[in-house]
Amino acid sequence: MRDLKRARDRESKHYVNCPLDYDTKMRLQKAAIENDVKMTAIMKAAIDQFLKDNGY
Repeated sequence: MRDLKRARDRESKHYVNCPLDYDTKMRLQKAAIENDVKMTAIMKAAIDQFLKDNGY
């Protein structure tokens, strides 16, 4: 039972607030609409790529 709870806790979502300037927000929104993906998916992929590129 404990293992199941730990696995569920590791998979839970953790939110990060990220203030963006107006132009960046509009570019992100446009990219999301044109590619039919959520803005959060784009941000997650960009963060993941940055971390991989820098050895994290």
